Amino acid sequence: MVKISNEVKVGAVTLITILVFIWVFNFLKGKDYFKRTANYYAVYDQIGGLEESSPVEINGYQVGVVQSIGFVNPESGRLLVKFSVSKAFKLPKNTVAEVLPVSIIAGMKARFVYGNGPGFYSDGDTLPGRLAESIVSTLETELVPVKEKILTLLNSIDSVIVSVNQIMDPTFKKNLNGTLAHLNGTTESIDNILGSKEKELKTTLDNIARFSQMLSDNSGKMSSTFKNLESISDTLAAADIYKTISNLKTSLEKTLVLVGNLNEGKGSAGQLLTNDSIYLNLNSSLKSLDDLLKDMKANPKRYIHFSLFGKKNIPEN
Repeated sequence: MVKISNEVKVGAVTLITILVFIWVFNFLKGKDYFKRTANYYAVYDQIGGLEESSPVEINGYQVGVVQSIGFVNPESGRLLVKFSVSKAFKLPKNTVAEVLPVSIIAGMKARFVYGNGPGFYSDGDTLPGRLAESIVSTLETELVPVKEKILTLLNSIDSVIVSVNQIMDPTFKKNLNGTLAHLNGTTESIDNILGSKEKELKTTLDNIARFSQMLSDNSGKMSSTFKNLESISDTLAAADIYKTISNLKTSLEKTLVLVGNLNEGKGSAGQLLTNDSIYLNLNSSLKSLDDLLKDMKANPKRYIHFSLFGKKNIPEN
């Protein structure tokens, strides 16, 4: 059996470590030697801060990375960007490699905006490139009106602060402190009153609680009472109280007319009440009638005659 020296083992381990480090380093940069990729190129006048290993996306999904960035030639100043993209994706003709911001602070990225063909780009082809409007520029454009409004608001706030400072002179502060002191004293007085009346308040609250409980316990009886009241109300409504009162009013009006006629001497009853001659005549007639009855009682034969043999004339006295 061949014996491997320690020097060979150390060398092998060192070599493997270096290879793993190189692979990890390139993997972190977006280079995966174990994954099949296709390379595409694009030329830009400006890349807006795009860097190597920046993500490449299609419809928001990362499909590759920026492999390298360099000048086409020193004289032109134009930049050649190399994209490493998975071979699983086919790029139609007229696809544009657009460079745009990831966010305000997250740098730049590239995305492929699919074209409409016909045909597809092959590995090593150059795509048309463009730089999207910077998000910072967009925000600056959109924030200018907001900035102006903020400045106007700050000026207004400054004016309000100046006005408040003018109002908050020493006299006002003194008066305000006095008011707060009185308010504090009033609060303490209320606390003292509430403290002294705590027992009465507790008793009152207990009474309210018992009253509420009594209402709850007698809710059935109260419901029955309300139903009875409702029944009485319906009965009164059915009895036509309004018609009865109207009839009573009519009767009273007729009675008032009758009494008025009596007072005015209208009719027999009115004449009897108001005319003395009728009374005197009636009194005289009653006196004559009384004399007649007395005479008939004293001399019945003068008025009643019985004869078995014929009529006998009786001389009058």
